[in-house]
Amino acid sequence: MLSMSTSPPSEVTIEGQFYSGNDSSRRGAVLRSAAGVIIVDAGDTRLRLAHDDMTISPRIGNTPRYLHLPDDGVFETEDNAAVDQLSRQSRRGRGNRLLHALENHLGLILVAVVVTIATTGAAFVWGVPWAAQAVANALPDSIAEQVGDSTLTTLDSTWLEPSSLSEERQQALQAHFEPFLTPVAGKDLRVIFRSSPAIGANAMALPDGTMIFTDDLVNLAEDDNELTAILAHEIGHVAHNHGMKGMVQSSLTFWLIVMMTGDLSAFSDATVVVPAVMMSLSYSRDMEREADAYALKAMTDHDLDPTHFVTIMERLMAAHGEDHSPEAEEGTSRWDSLRDMLSSHPETGERIERFKQTP
Repeated sequence: MLSMSTSPPSEVTIEGQFYSGNDSSRRGAVLRSAAGVIIVDAGDTRLRLAHDDMTISPRIGNTPRYLHLPDDGVFETEDNAAVDQLSRQSRRGRGNRLLHALENHLGLILVAVVVTIATTGAAFVWGVPWAAQAVANALPDSIAEQVGDSTLTTLDSTWLEPSSLSEERQQALQAHFEPFLTPVAGKDLRVIFRSSPAIGANAMALPDGTMIFTDDLVNLAEDDNELTAILAHEIGHVAHNHGMKGMVQSSLTFWLIVMMTGDLSAFSDATVVVPAVMMSLSYSRDMEREADAYALKAMTDHDLDPTHFVTIMERLMAAHGEDHSPEAEEGTSRWDSLRDMLSSHPETGERIERFKQTP
């Protein structure tokens, strides 16, 4: 607003607005500094201060500067050049001047951007999974039981319905599964059956060791050993504590994004959500591979032919309209690859090949 007067070089004169701190009114004022003394003249108010009595706000571009005075007084001005000159008279201003210089150094800005991106990526790729695993393992079994019970209650009130399988059929399957239902990771295992037109042929493991088989999956199998192969996979999820780890990971991913953006509403922004969702899905693919590895070993230990897993997976693919033939794979487009990347499971063909290669 104002310019420097024709005073000696050591003297600074700045025009601005003065707020007394007693009310919200503002008055035009002039601040003068000379010989280590600062005078603020706001008409009926005149302050005589030392440099140590005043705090100068950092320079951020060309935004107004605020000089904080005793008794909550504030002097506001847009004359950044004059404020910079004033700050040079104060030893306390050196830090702000250094910060301003760093903020305007293009090379350092680019380095900071690269470091920030690398740190953020490392946090999502390695930090969140490691922290989620540590937290999940530290949680008492009672938490897993509570989560399992509440999840089952929610599913039963939304997507799941009572099973239409006969009591005899359910008991026969329970007897067939019995050799695999020994406790793992300190959790007792149990299998329950539900009908779910919304979910279709599927199975899922809850954090407390409860495993749900849908009627459609049971009816899809042509051999009960195929269902046992699926059971071994679901037990793998329980053994690796994937239920609790997945829950913790989702929470950590969400709150990490909130901390980065500083706003819960930012989570609705697609540019923020999509990378987080893709990362969470990647975690799920890793979990599926661990569960597959567990299932393969369990089937081998129980002398159960791994091809049972292959046949039920191929039948599931056909039921879901997927094609794993060589001709179909050759014609896979980039959009199909993107769809697989967004899938929560590894490519089904990849999983089948792993079981086929087992002697």
